[in-house]
Amino acid sequence: MGIISALASGPAKRWTVLISGGAYAFTAVAVLLLRPWRPPAGICPATGPTAVVCDAGEGEPLALAALAVLAVVAATGASLVVTALAGPLVHLLAGTALPVRGPVAALVAHRIARRLRAKRRLTARAGEPWTRRATEARRKLHRRPVRNAMTAPTRIGDSFAAMAERVQGRHGLDAQLCWPLLQQVFDEPARRDLEHVSDQVLGRARNLVWAALTVAIALPLALLDRVALWPAVLAALAGALVGALLLAGLGDGVDDYADTVEAALLRHRDALYAAAAWPPPTGTADERGTGEAFTAYLRRTGHLAPQITFDRPTPEEPPAP
Repeated sequence: MGIISALASGPAKRWTVLISGGAYAFTAVAVLLLRPWRPPAGICPATGPTAVVCDAGEGEPLALAALAVLAVVAATGASLVVTALAGPLVHLLAGTALPVRGPVAALVAHRIARRLRAKRRLTARAGEPWTRRATEARRKLHRRPVRNAMTAPTRIGDSFAAMAERVQGRHGLDAQLCWPLLQQVFDEPARRDLEHVSDQVLGRARNLVWAALTVAIALPLALLDRVALWPAVLAALAGALVGALLLAGLGDGVDDYADTVEAALLRHRDALYAAAAWPPPTGTADERGTGEAFTAYLRRTGHLAPQITFDRPTPEEPPAP
């Protein structure tokens, strides 16, 4: 499991978090937009789903309760589907799932070229005297990888790439490759912090899906003459505005998640080496070399690596009788 895929492990523990605020908003918009449907008077059947709708329209308590239960079941099922889409959405927004060939690849290359030009402008601003503009440029450069080859087509992808580049440059470790073993050595505070930031990221991703669904259904319903035009346009505009805000918030959440992962790796790197019985570095002089050798060992590519004597604790001798 990679660092991005691990986002899905946090909020999947409790079913209550699956029904986010976006699910309630989407359901409310759908109910307000759709015209109340009732069969013509005098043809309501005695049994069947249509009878429940007729009874609910007449205010029958049991029918209203049945429709409320069905609404909760429908909202929960839809939330499960949206939750399943949240992880792939983060992958897509990070640029890791985009094709490398075909017409989409040309758009991706164009997007990367634009981000490289923006990076050069930020670099020029960061070299100015200590001003607010220069400080903002340095902050943005912190979220972009130094090497142009690691530049992603999106802000979210750049945030992950910059974090991985800093970890590799400082410790010589491949964060993505070390992540499965690293998760096993995290202490409880680190797990709580990672769950908290992953909940934030996936919560915003789920609500972003709900906002997109609101835009996707509002205008088609109006074109099909199921709802009035102006409420559908207002709902679509509101969904687009909320979606734009959520997309910006999702980028901020990914920044916090990347910072939390980087701090957790910095704190638990000795435990990471100990879990593999790998001799840890003695200082900053050999830390990067040790991390690169350990990464090559985990990658198992068959490249030559220095011979390592595993650092296993000496077994305790039994006490004398």
